[in-house]
Amino acid sequence: MVLSLRLRLIAFIAGVLAFTLIVGCLLIYLEAVKKVDTEMQAAVSVGVRTVQNATDDAEEAVNPLRQLELLIQDFDGNRHLQAFLMDGRGLPIAKSTLLIPSEPSPAWFNHLLAREPYIVRLALPAPFTKYGTILLVSDSHNEIDEAWSDFQLTLGILALFCVLVLLLVYFTLGRPLALLQKMTAAFRQIGRGDYSPRIEERGAPEIVDLSRCFNEMVVRLADTEQQNVKLQQQLANVQEEERADLSRDLHDEIGPLLFALNIDISTLQRQGGAGAAQTTARLDAIANTVAEIQGHVRSMLGKLRPAVLLDLGLDQAVGNLVQFWSRRRPNVNVTVDLDWESFGEKLDATIYRIFQEGLNNALRHGNPTSIELRANISDENQLVVVVSDNGGGFSVEQHRAGYGLTGMRERVDALGGSLTVSNRADGKGVEIIAKLPLDMQELAASEAVP
Repeated sequence: MVLSLRLRLIAFIAGVLAFTLIVGCLLIYLEAVKKVDTEMQAAVSVGVRTVQNATDDAEEAVNPLRQLELLIQDFDGNRHLQAFLMDGRGLPIAKSTLLIPSEPSPAWFNHLLAREPYIVRLALPAPFTKYGTILLVSDSHNEIDEAWSDFQLTLGILALFCVLVLLLVYFTLGRPLALLQKMTAAFRQIGRGDYSPRIEERGAPEIVDLSRCFNEMVVRLADTEQQNVKLQQQLANVQEEERADLSRDLHDEIGPLLFALNIDISTLQRQGGAGAAQTTARLDAIANTVAEIQGHVRSMLGKLRPAVLLDLGLDQAVGNLVQFWSRRRPNVNVTVDLDWESFGEKLDATIYRIFQEGLNNALRHGNPTSIELRANISDENQLVVVVSDNGGGFSVEQHRAGYGLTGMRERVDALGGSLTVSNRADGKGVEIIAKLPLDMQELAASEAVP
């Protein structure tokens, strides 16, 4: 699983903060150990001085035992030290009680900080000697409980600081990272040819500058794309005009000359008589050559300019195209489905070229038994042009090397459409799909023109 940039940054910062917490806990632990040890030593020192001060005036003691018991009672409620009055046999005569902590620390924490107690046995001067000795024993539980309170407070502050830092980083990075996500989505739209996305220009100065530059770039790309479409349309129009001029020249100049030559040859054939067999044979050969030239000229005219398309409309032009191939490939069933007889001059020319190139490619490479030619209007008011055959399909090399497909794509791009060429989903044949933008009002207006 790949984490997003925000989560990666949060995880990295969280790791740093966790390491900081661990180091902080270690330092607190070392400081607590030092503090407990220091407090125990200080408590023992204070206890020793207290006993010494209480027994310095031994000669004034009226009741030495009672005085020693009162001395032990003075240690009641001590946080760190417990005092014992031991007899000669080592048995306690009296002992003090430690202060009971209000919030004891957990056993694991107590075990972690607990140290061996300091034990001090104090010999008593006369007349206290006969009653035994004073034993002072340090107890670190109360100090450890205090260290536990300090540890909770410090750790809570550190934890709160870490949470605040993570929240601050999370929300601080939110705007820039959200901007990156919006730009990524916008770039995807731009890649599909949609130049409408814009980024809101607000936030930090750097983000505003980045958003403004992005918006300006999109505007320039949209303008450039529009200019490219216009140039492609102009280029296609110029190419069509050049082809039309050339076809007219061939038709109007070369055609009549060949026709006249054919008439002259026919006249010579009729005048040659039976004695001119050799001349007649030569004239027959010339006539055959002229006929072949005329056929080639007609073929060139069809390639340069589909005259029937411009003169009779798309429906008739496609019908003539299908009839042309049906005479030569009678075993191939070609079906045609057109929603309109004409979609306008520019669209008609593009549709005809797609049908023409699709038929040529299918019959040349695919060996199909049926071919479908469709030009239908979709629910999105797009013109969908389809050439589908049930032949053997095509290879990647054929797809890349086809000049006809390149020209077809250029025509579709010039109209702001899209073209896909692929093997059919059932694996039987090739399917060419062109989607062209369609202005329904303009189409209805052109249809209404008589």
